[in-house]
Amino acid sequence: MASLNAGPEYYAAEGRYRGAKTYEEKMAALEDMLRLVPKHKGSQGILAEIRDKIMRLKKEREREETRKKAAKAGARREFIKKQGGAQVALIGFVNAGKTALFNALTGKKMPSTGAPFETTVPEPGMMNYEKVQVQIIDTPSLTNADRARLFAVARNAELAVIVLSKENEAEERSFFDALLPVYLKDHKNLFLVREKDYDVSDIKSVAAIKKRVYGALHVVRVYTKALRSPAEYSHPVVLPEGSTVADVAKKIHKELAQGLTYAKVWGSTKFAGQQVGVNYVLKDGDVVELHLK
Repeated sequence: MASLNAGPEYYAAEGRYRGAKTYEEKMAALEDMLRLVPKHKGSQGILAEIRDKIMRLKKEREREETRKKAAKAGARREFIKKQGGAQVALIGFVNAGKTALFNALTGKKMPSTGAPFETTVPEPGMMNYEKVQVQIIDTPSLTNADRARLFAVARNAELAVIVLSKENEAEERSFFDALLPVYLKDHKNLFLVREKDYDVSDIKSVAAIKKRVYGALHVVRVYTKALRSPAEYSHPVVLPEGSTVADVAKKIHKELAQGLTYAKVWGSTKFAGQQVGVNYVLKDGDVVELHLK
């Protein structure tokens, strides 16, 4: 870049620009060049060139920021924030029937026409089962390219429901049997075969599959009550089987657990309202009254 009788400070700024690696270094050098270049008729071309470099550098920076934001948004979209009592991920091959099952379980009406790859990002919905809200995640069809990320979505959930097509049941089951020890080791999973284990158009069949999905979660519903008040049956606390009184307190609020001394339980105890310690293991349907220090 000719400087047209520019001073040594300009040449030094030009050298810094040529050796710059970061956006900040390049921008600082260009701004120095713009400030130091002689301002006369013969330098107009150089001034225009410097301004053009600054403008292009800013646009590149904006595009990079946009790409980073899109990548972050995509990552957040992959892992749906858990809501309700538990999260269940549906996984399977193209046209296995995941979305049709998702719609039947949640009541949503996502596109499910038989066209391949209609689901492009994980889609959440809520399944209601006996006053428990279970979050169902419909995932894109499994491919070799997306295998790791889709299994990661399933691993993030409490249960992976593997949907198999009736036509290729044996082949698909063999594929998943080989991969489950790798991607979902020690993770709860449930195999369902479309049109064999359920019929999405039949109300009784859908009700039965909801019960089966809920049962595969292996959770318990615990109802809380305040002192001298009736139990709150409309919003159960949902916990893994084997959970204790202390776990109920932690699920409600961390500080509540820290002040817990004992509880009174109705249901699994020998007599109603029996006082138990914080490590008492609760059963499905128990009513718990927490007592603090």
